[in-house]
Amino acid sequence: MNSIKEQMIKIITDLPDDSSFDEILHELDFTSMISNGLKDSINENVIPANDLRKDISKW
Repeated sequence: MNSIKEQMIKIITDLPDDSSFDEILHELDFTSMISNGLKDSINENVIPANDLRKDISKW
């Protein structure tokens, strides 16, 4: 597995050359959120859909 630094470098180099600082940060943050979500899913650290539906219905 690549190091975090290597993963970040790949994400940045895959972006267009004229990407803004904010676009780069957004892409890095998005990738981090997806990675964290996948880890939570693998570790079964999730909320069942039925529970979410109940919570949302209370809004």
